[in-house]
Amino acid sequence: MMDNISEEDRHSALLVRDAMESTVAQLPAVHDLVPAAVTQGRRRRARARLAIAAGSVCVAGAVVAASLALAGGHDARSARPAASRTPVPHESSGPVRPEGYRSPFHGIPPLEDQQLEGLTARERTQRADFQQKAARVLDELLPDSVGLVRPSYAAPASYRGETADGRVFPLILGTYYSRSGPGPGPCLKYINNTRGGCEHVTLSNGIKAMVVLRTDHPVPLIHAQIEFSYQHYHVTFRVESDQKAEVDSPVSGRELQTIVSDPRFLDLVRDANKLPRETKKPTNKGS
Repeated sequence: MMDNISEEDRHSALLVRDAMESTVAQLPAVHDLVPAAVTQGRRRRARARLAIAAGSVCVAGAVVAASLALAGGHDARSARPAASRTPVPHESSGPVRPEGYRSPFHGIPPLEDQQLEGLTARERTQRADFQQKAARVLDELLPDSVGLVRPSYAAPASYRGETADGRVFPLILGTYYSRSGPGPGPCLKYINNTRGGCEHVTLSNGIKAMVVLRTDHPVPLIHAQIEFSYQHYHVTFRVESDQKAEVDSPVSGRELQTIVSDPRFLDLVRDANKLPRETKKPTNKGS
């Protein structure tokens, strides 16, 4: 092929060929490039799979978190109506209420005015704060059958439990100073109970108490009540019936003993004794 070229051109052609062969000799063989490319491709596919898996986990976690948030933390007390949540600042121009705030219920306006009459703004705030705390604690101590506990707007001793199906059970947590000495009174004043009963018991903390299942006329529904003395004060805690629905008190005498023996309940009693004192015993009606 190079027979018809000059000697100078032949020499130049040989130099070019030698240079090309030297360059090719420095490259890896063709059969070595294939495994390297295959390995690199596998690694890229593996990284892609990991990225897809990680993205799937994130999406699944977000779905689970959203499901838990929508579930609202349902537990054994899920049958109770929900307490007011803390409003976001832009939702209302009024004061921001704390988490778990219980909207007070109102009674007879003239009576409410009398119960608040003479209280300073500070004393009203102190009373309202105590009622919110008491409602939350009683809600924790009472069985689910009582419902969500709400405080009275004006009466510091009055609360009520409201169930999801519309039943209302008035509650009384009353304390007043007593000079009659320690221990509950006699059962004689409840001797006319038609369906109830009365017994003296000793609580788990050693406090002497009287448990009464009492009835009122004309509808002989049972109210569950417990009385005891604590730090020179007479304490009455009562869970009444729903007279409109004609349903007895959903709390038993034994449950009342457990409730008032709890340190959280006794803390409420001590806080109640620091409030502006009532001059009379609480009334028999909690609504």
